Amino acid sequence: MTVEVCPYCRSPISTEEPVTTCEGCGTPHHTDCYDENGGCTIFGCSRAPAEEPKLTVSTPELVSVPHAATAAAVQPALAPPPSPGGSSETSLEELRRISSQVVPSMFSLFESETPSVPVASEPEPVPEGQPKNRTTFIVLGALLGALGAHNFYAGYHKKAIGQLAITLLTLGFGSPMSWIWAIIDICTVNRDKRGIEFQY
Repeated sequence: MTVEVCPYCRSPISTEEPVTTCEGCGTPHHTDCYDENGGCTIFGCSRAPAEEPKLTVSTPELVSVPHAATAAAVQPALAPPPSPGGSSETSLEELRRISSQVVPSMFSLFESETPSVPVASEPEPVPEGQPKNRTTFIVLGALLGALGAHNFYAGYHKKAIGQLAITLLTLGFGSPMSWIWAIIDICTVNRDKRGIEFQY
């Protein structure tokens, strides 16, 4: 014995419930479901309710929407709460200084800023030695960048060991990350560890 199921609510139709059978396709429905839908719930049936009219939007309605959106965006924003434990500008400058020392290739734009604390100007010592070749740096970075070869060449040993460790400790699965890091390095680094600019 099969149990009839109402296609609208997907529940079984018991013999005690009022049933309406569609005159178009012969499908039984709960009477409440048939009335709520306004006809048969089977797609394509001749007794199914007519399609709802399509939504139309006029040009004035489209033009008025940005005004409402900008009005909501103009509301004044509250100031962020103060950071606990000191001035945020001092800590930001400190973080910028530390980050430019750790990864000079990515944060070199902060090196040009004037320090917030006056420092006695001392003459910078002139770096000694032959400049490294930029073409060699680029080729090493492109071909062996995942192993940090370009950073070993330029004298950035900590970065090179980091790239080598990422590649080896992940059994090569981290090499794409190290290689992307190397591509960023060869595009941004123009000096070796001693501060001597690469020659072309």
